[in-house]
Amino acid sequence: MATKTQLAGLCIATACALGLSTAQAGNLEPAGINLGGTSFFDGFGATQPGWTYLGYYQYSQLHHIEDNSGNDSPAFKNPKIDVVLMLNQLAYTTSQTLFNGSAHLGFTGLLPLLHFNTGFDANSPVKLNSADGFGDLTLGAYLQFNPVISGGRPVYSQRVEFDVIAPIGRYSTSTDINPGANFWSLNPYWAGTWLPTPKTEVSLRVNYLYNLSNNSPNALPPSVSSTQAGQAAWVNFTASYAVRPDLNVGLNGYYLKQFTNDVYNYTNGSSDNGLQFGDTGKAELLAVGPGLFWKAGPRNIWAANLYFQTSAQNHTRGTVLNLHWIHPF
Repeated sequence: MATKTQLAGLCIATACALGLSTAQAGNLEPAGINLGGTSFFDGFGATQPGWTYLGYYQYSQLHHIEDNSGNDSPAFKNPKIDVVLMLNQLAYTTSQTLFNGSAHLGFTGLLPLLHFNTGFDANSPVKLNSADGFGDLTLGAYLQFNPVISGGRPVYSQRVEFDVIAPIGRYSTSTDINPGANFWSLNPYWAGTWLPTPKTEVSLRVNYLYNLSNNSPNALPPSVSSTQAGQAAWVNFTASYAVRPDLNVGLNGYYLKQFTNDVYNYTNGSSDNGLQFGDTGKAELLAVGPGLFWKAGPRNIWAANLYFQTSAQNHTRGTVLNLHWIHPF
């Protein structure tokens, strides 16, 4: 088992959930939500005051853009959208406690830097352009609960957090794929880890996303005054086995479901779901794959996750490699 200090700061990550222009790709869900960025032992975190640095390094090959039926969209021929993400996060656990000392208050902030490489066949009906730069800033407050001890070992740990995604990232109305979303989002979550035996681990993170309005939507006519991405929920999940005291191997995945339609507001006061602009419906995405969790020392923890996005609707689909470094000070 990793110590509480070693697992400090497993609070929130940003993995690149690619947000494409609604006029070409089908929905308005923002970039910068944590799809599989955190994984194994996610419910554990710091219960002593101090700082933790968390680094996320991700490479995505997204070579499909799926329509409302889960098939390749005929609007794009041979799409290639490769994404390199580097994200830096700082988390601070304070000395303040709640619930009779069982929950420890902390704060976190993270900012992604993204590089896109996009390409389409010359005869593709629609092509997308992109821009590199910093994404949106996430700020949050969390409560990390003390682990539950049974039989002399921890068997369960959990955390709750409320995050706000602030639209400070690079954004242009003339760019199809932007690092920033140009609207605020609210993103609370709960994370929990169960240790059924001394060598087995199961973790879940249940996320909810509420998006505010974008008052400068891109690639839309002047008659559209604003847009609002639909509400969504998703779960990150893992199961692993300790092959050595410092190494767990297992499976990791995530499932995203948008459950309300995007909304398009017009200057005449009306609104609809944007079907005439190519918004084909609600996004859905499932990804699974192998992963490992390595305690490299008292101040260095690494996780590696490979995700095969096996099915998608109104979303890009491909393969994602995620590396996660945790370094408490």
